[in-house]
Amino acid sequence: MIGDTLREAREKQNLSIKDIESGTSIRALYLESIEKGEYDKLPGEVYTKGFIRNYANFLHLDADKLVHQYMEENNPEGLKAKQEEKEQELREEDARKGFSYAKEHPEAARAAEEPPKKRPVRLQEDKSSYSDFHERVKASNHRQNVLLAAVVLIVVLAGAYFMLSDDDSSADTKPSKQVTTQAKKDTGETAKPADEQKQYDDVEVTAKFTNRCWISVKADGKSIYEGTVEKGKTMQWKADDSVEIRAGNAGAVSFTVNGQDMGKAGEEGQVADKTFTKDSKASDTSDRASKSSKNK
Repeated sequence: MIGDTLREAREKQNLSIKDIESGTSIRALYLESIEKGEYDKLPGEVYTKGFIRNYANFLHLDADKLVHQYMEENNPEGLKAKQEEKEQELREEDARKGFSYAKEHPEAARAAEEPPKKRPVRLQEDKSSYSDFHERVKASNHRQNVLLAAVVLIVVLAGAYFMLSDDDSSADTKPSKQVTTQAKKDTGETAKPADEQKQYDDVEVTAKFTNRCWISVKADGKSIYEGTVEKGKTMQWKADDSVEIRAGNAGAVSFTVNGQDMGKAGEEGQVADKTFTKDSKASDTSDRASKSSKNK
């Protein structure tokens, strides 16, 4: 049962229903109903599937598999209808491909639609017709081969041209860079890093994810993103005054605010709330949830 799978995974990770509620923003009443299989207490099937998917993602389970299992257990007719709809789309796609082939090869299409003709009495004429058809096929193949060779030659020549152009442009730009560098040395000027020169009139937050993490983001009090971000992803948000972020796995995400590295949001498995403002300082308001879960 889906509820047993979710409950066992939650208990293995030493998480309570309140921890899941804080990390997913799903009410504890609905989470308990899912674990007990009491789906009639939920708002509807669309919400139920969404809750199961978010709950599974937060526990790092296969969300698609659990949603599919829910449909098999509770709405097999809907699942069957969805599969039939998918099969119908595949059949329509095959029909469109067949129409496209017939449009590009009208002779072959007409030949397939026409009834088989009676064998001619004179074998000599039959051989002549076959020979003509064979010659037409060979001529068509020859034209296609010539056209393909011409396209390949054009691609190769274009690639060589662009490679030579890049080499020339690189050679032209190198002396100017050296002159600029020499001029700076002579005058004793020191170039400032780009981050120090840039002035920020708003709040720019960049998040880099080293592991899977559920996250919600508000810009100036308005929700602009909520979901699970995969490992290796980088996301960026802007606001006029403040950016508020809740991370379900604080050790998996680090922040840069207006060019300043703010480090990781917290520890692995920790649920943390961060608020970033124009002065690039962050207020931390909710490391409480994950610390309590670790002490269990």
